[in-house]
Amino acid sequence: MALLDGELCVCDLAAVSGLSESSTSHALRLLRAHRVVSVRRRGRVAYYRLDDAHVRMLLDLAFAHTEHTDAIHPEGRCGGDDGQLRS
Repeated sequence: MALLDGELCVCDLAAVSGLSESSTSHALRLLRAHRVVSVRRRGRVAYYRLDDAHVRMLLDLAFAHTEHTDAIHPEGRCGGDDGQLRS
């Protein structure tokens, strides 16, 4: 997640995610409503960051779990590149 490195404006987050600024802004509103991110405004530009250290810790744990799972199951996750489910 791009916000692990600090705050970014909506236009930069849209560029990183490949989404439109409108879609990015909508997603950020939902994340803000759930207190995952917070916003700082400077004029008309909104800068988003992770809300607090607890959110950062949860994301770090999620990424660590994903890396651990990939190491244990190198064949891939539930679906491969071909879209077929694997057991």
